[in-house]
Amino acid sequence: MNSKPYCAISSLVFTVVAIAHAVRALRGLPLVVGAWQVPVSASWLATVIGILLAIWGLRLASRP
Repeated sequence: MNSKPYCAISSLVFTVVAIAHAVRALRGLPLVVGAWQVPVSASWLATVIGILLAIWGLRLASRP
């Protein structure tokens, strides 16, 4: 089974999620989960993690 398409699609999903978190953080948009207001710093952390996972997936997808 070839895992390259899976890694490429996963990287795309992680990139989209990272961009969404970055936009939320840059605009200071509120995010409430239940009664808890998620701090903007959580979106910055999610942005960094999403970018790292996307890079990792792209590197795996480009392996020979």
